[in-house]
Amino acid sequence: MSRYLSYVHNLRGIAILYVVGGHSRAFLPEWLAHPEVNRVFDTFIDPSEGNGTVLFLFIGGFLFQHLNQENFVFKKYIERKFKVIILPYLLISIPLIIFRLNTNFESLSLPDGFHQKPVVYQILFYLFTGAHMAPFWFISTIVLFYFSAPLLKLIDNEKFYKYFFPFVFIIALFTYRPAHNANPLLSYLHYLPVYITGMWASFNREKITAAAPNLLYIFMASYVCLSVLDLSGWENISRRLTFEQVVSNGLIVVNIYIFKAVILAFMLLLLSFQIRQWEIPFLEMLGHYSFGIFFVHYIFISLTRKVAETMHISVDFSVPAYVAYFLTVLALSTGVVFLVKKLTGKNSRYFIGS
Repeated sequence: MSRYLSYVHNLRGIAILYVVGGHSRAFLPEWLAHPEVNRVFDTFIDPSEGNGTVLFLFIGGFLFQHLNQENFVFKKYIERKFKVIILPYLLISIPLIIFRLNTNFESLSLPDGFHQKPVVYQILFYLFTGAHMAPFWFISTIVLFYFSAPLLKLIDNEKFYKYFFPFVFIIALFTYRPAHNANPLLSYLHYLPVYITGMWASFNREKITAAAPNLLYIFMASYVCLSVLDLSGWENISRRLTFEQVVSNGLIVVNIYIFKAVILAFMLLLLSFQIRQWEIPFLEMLGHYSFGIFFVHYIFISLTRKVAETMHISVDFSVPAYVAYFLTVLALSTGVVFLVKKLTGKNSRYFIGS
């Protein structure tokens, strides 16, 4: 029996749209003429938590539980993850790191005095934190999930989900992303409950999908309400908090944005399930190309921003300009993944993750 779930695959395609869309949105000074539009995008893309990030981790947990219910062998599991995630990350990172080492790259993710450290230290720091390319912190973090797979497999049982999972989820509502995404361990601790929530959803998949129509309305209503409250400025303290601040100052503040992002994950999962009979080639392709697009899309964003800076081109984003830029980055990224797949054939996943 096939274990392929088309609606989860399509959800992966939606997730990469959120990632590319979020990273293409530019910065606040570039929306000066349309701040209200930027605020709407800010609400629905949510850079404080990253809806794409939450979706990918939710899907990761869902598929981990779904695909490893039986005959889980950690050695085979980690070998596969090395080939299709870690190896492409290393291959793509090598030229990027060489470039960073020779251009005095500056980033808030780098510690003070970083460029005075030995070259070996700098290389290892880049690899272990992903600081050489903004989105690569996610790879450094997801690898920790892969290595903790035996523990995650151990808790994959009805007793844990029934008695302990609610507490795990509540803990997530009081944690935050680390400053500048510079600490993979803190990112792992923050997003671990999201991954486990995906596992819980897979474990209860039949019950959830059986109630899909009613649950979809509930999640949609909840998401709309939270979005309206967000737009009204009801609560935005947690947008500015970091994991380090919470720990050092002993703060207890509900992270409404991680809750909202999880609501979105369930809403989109149920929506994808409801339309699972539809053929959506675009989403299917994005699902197949998702990791490849993730690996290369920010290179195009960095290059275009550098070109604009060099040519002294002032950027003033509007809805048409944003959509055009977003679709251009998406098309270029998809084209590169397609080309690599054509050139490398069945080995393409080792080079680009897709």
